[in-house]
Amino acid sequence: MNARPCRTTSCDADGNERLPMFHRTIRVPASLWRAVKRRSADDGKAIRWVVDDALDAELPGLIDKLRKLGLRAEIADDKLVRLPMDDNVRGRILFGRRQTGLPAVLLLKLCLTRHCGGDLSD
Repeated sequence: MNARPCRTTSCDADGNERLPMFHRTIRVPASLWRAVKRRSADDGKAIRWVVDDALDAELPGLIDKLRKLGLRAEIADDKLVRLPMDDNVRGRILFGRRQTGLPAVLLLKLCLTRHCGGDLSD
């Protein structure tokens, strides 16, 4: 089956139709945005294809590495618990969130897993 010629932003370079495009506003470091625009210009591709290429090239390996660190999706039988906490604990967790961009609760679970020898994959 041959792909029909397509000359809209919803097609890739080979003329294959893609899902409709939309935009999301996110904060990225200025140096990263410059690098994305430079890659776009150097490769002669629209930024959406640079994003697509980055995900194809980096996401599978990144997922594997993060899972090896103990990150995983939530599962239905996760136990809802009340943890004792004070402002010092909360402040340190929020500091970690600001430094890494990871959710505070996830950082806390990773710290507890590493410190107590638990397993986030139960």
